[in-house]
Amino acid sequence: MDHSVHRHRFGFLFAALLITACSNKEATFVAAPQDVDKGSVVYIYRPSSATNFMMSPKVVVDDHQRFGISSGDYRYVHLTEGDHIIGLNPTDQYMTDAAVALTVEANKSYYLRVSTSLKFEPDKMNTRKFWIEEVTDDQALDEIAETEYSGPVGQAAAGQSDEPAANKGFTIDKTQDPFSGKYWFFKGLGSTKKVSL
Repeated sequence: MDHSVHRHRFGFLFAALLITACSNKEATFVAAPQDVDKGSVVYIYRPSSATNFMMSPKVVVDDHQRFGISSGDYRYVHLTEGDHIIGLNPTDQYMTDAAVALTVEANKSYYLRVSTSLKFEPDKMNTRKFWIEEVTDDQALDEIAETEYSGPVGQAAAGQSDEPAANKGFTIDKTQDPFSGKYWFFKGLGSTKKVSL
């Protein structure tokens, strides 16, 4: 058989596995509690898509870069009443649209969707683009239910914000093994070994 046929079959198989893996994500949306002292909750999510899935544009809130948002993920921030500017940080790898002006009212939730496109252009580099837009509650709740929470551990359950934490002295967060409890299986020379990382 021709090698190109094998490559096409492999490519098709890889694409099918990727789509299957992405569609089997378990939805983890948990509404954050409203907190008058912290401000209103603003959800920022990116529906799962194969387009530009390896890129995670950085979300910027009021001129402060906050976090990257990956395909199929959501995060949230608490914002005080008033006007805020929320956008995406452009890079040399992709373009972005203008930031969104959001007027936040007390005890209200807002939903911002990050979308992406890829345009193939034979005469130059492919054009990748990301943009952020406010969407209605109904549309957002349908879409965000298909995403996974990607913020700090415990934030969704505890209702914490993505606000930068004040320096509280020494913590062990950065010294713990991120792979504790995970196992890798290695197969070699007729035996299988379970190695704890």
